[in-house]
Amino acid sequence: MGKTKIFISSVSEDGLKPLRRTAFRELESLGHEPLMWEENLGPWPSYLNPVEKCLEAVGESDLYVLFIGTKAGTYDPVSGITVTHSELISALDKGIAALVWADVQVKARFFASVAYRLDAYIDRSVEETGQYPDNGRLLDFLRTCEEADAHVDPYVWLLLYDLRQRGIYVEDLAAAVPIDWKSYFSDLLRRGLLLLPLEPSIMDNSLRLEQAGQSFDLMTALLPQVRLEPPGSWADWLATVSQRLQGRQVKHAYGSWSRETVGHYEACNGASLYRHEGGELRFVACCGQTSAVRAFALDDQSSYVALTYGMGSRAEGVYYKEARQKFFYCVRSGPYVATFHFPAGPSWSNLRYMRYKDSVNNAIIGPNTQMIRLVSLFLGGMRQ
Repeated sequence: MGKTKIFISSVSEDGLKPLRRTAFRELESLGHEPLMWEENLGPWPSYLNPVEKCLEAVGESDLYVLFIGTKAGTYDPVSGITVTHSELISALDKGIAALVWADVQVKARFFASVAYRLDAYIDRSVEETGQYPDNGRLLDFLRTCEEADAHVDPYVWLLLYDLRQRGIYVEDLAAAVPIDWKSYFSDLLRRGLLLLPLEPSIMDNSLRLEQAGQSFDLMTALLPQVRLEPPGSWADWLATVSQRLQGRQVKHAYGSWSRETVGHYEACNGASLYRHEGGELRFVACCGQTSAVRAFALDDQSSYVALTYGMGSRAEGVYYKEARQKFFYCVRSGPYVATFHFPAGPSWSNLRYMRYKDSVNNAIIGPNTQMIRLVSLFLGGMRQ
């Protein structure tokens, strides 16, 4: 078995440099392979992006070690996160175990007061604006928060808040107390956290993909030229479509730096169909685990069906209902609105959905674009 690769991460902070050097030497002496910018990673040639190269090194590691002091490091306003935070997110998303230490005084202040002030501000912002505040707004708040010590960069509090939300334990980092790496890693090995990852093998057949794309394009070009008879059973028709809509992970992108899995949704377990008749949207059929509402008024703002219909002839939208713990993918084509129901993973809540709404939309709509396009063409081509 090869050596365990351990990525050592922190900002370039004077107070942390001796700790980083000591950790590198001790881990190396224990037979591991520590990776650290100033020792065996950087600097890279000027034509290479240092952030991307760091993230590549994180992905090749078996363990991620993070030291947090009072400085936050380079903040990227496009992604809304720092380089160090991006490294952490990348490691966690790849299933790499993370060990985190934070300055003992900073950690104590965070858990005693700052964390609760952030909770209250986020809840208030959501209630007032209907949106989860982005990191820019959170940083503005922290700059005026009395409990957030001024000598600590505001983003440090956000980093600790994210660790708290993820349920990651943060160890105390005290200058006078050295880290006993030997006993620490012995415990980790007993718990089986240090395993060399197996690299997945992915086969891609480009010729078949090209042929499939050409066939789909031909079908979508031909369908609008014909008129179709309604199916004998709309419920069976819905079931045929819904059973092909599978569950997937929801990935959230932080600019061009990194992506992480923020949740998932399960395979479609129900669908319904409504048709515009007599000034309202009337129930046509349903299948699976769903209940039928006989009709919706066109101006019913509480109805996802009515909202989607009001968006236009080729509208589509994704909605979330916490009471039912489901995502609803609604598609309009002509007089019809079809809804497909996806059970949401246990991590989702109204607050979390609002925070990652765009990522949920991309995760549900994106992989099903061609299939739903066909569904829309069939519905739009039905004889009235």
